[in-house]
Amino acid sequence: MGYLRQSPPGAFRRGRCVLRSVPGTLILVVLAVSCTGNAAGDGAGNDPESILWGGHKCMEATDCPSRLCSVGLCLGYLAASTEEARETVAPALRAVAASAQPGAVEALLDAVLADRSSDSFVRGRAADAFRHLPAEAAVRVLPTFLADVDEPVRFFAARALAAAGDPRGREALAAWRDHPAEAVRILAARALGDAASGDQGVNRK
Repeated sequence: MGYLRQSPPGAFRRGRCVLRSVPGTLILVVLAVSCTGNAAGDGAGNDPESILWGGHKCMEATDCPSRLCSVGLCLGYLAASTEEARETVAPALRAVAASAQPGAVEALLDAVLADRSSDSFVRGRAADAFRHLPAEAAVRVLPTFLADVDEPVRFFAARALAAAGDPRGREALAAWRDHPAEAVRILAARALGDAASGDQGVNRK
């Protein structure tokens, strides 16, 4: 399942920025950037789009509301191509979800998920982001995406629902333990709390 280890192909757009990336990179490599936003310090820390998409120029991680800087550009949760990178953004995502207008982050993620013409990897990350929102948000939005046409969306929706304590998520996620890709099997087992899942051999990119 390539979405566990590759950047989203093509281009994706949100807010004031356009990002283009190359599939297969370990960290998202930005080839072209067009931004008119202000620096990260100009109130961006309370802006859900800054946390989800990034786009501000940076010299180091502390310049970014998301705390994720790559090739001179802040990356948000939806632009982060590895599990480790998304975990770096997760505290900022939880904070902005708690401090922003109620439902603002959920609405933005729901819009990404609802756009079935969008990149499947980005949609999968939108489903994954619900792990860091209140459980009721995942329960409200994600069940319909358990049968989505895109495999990344189905997997991350199941994982986020399981994290929210929804039995539908656990039931769906259990089937992923038989996936052909070892990395997927281990991630599913880990999310379900299987004692033998371990971390060895997991490609978390």
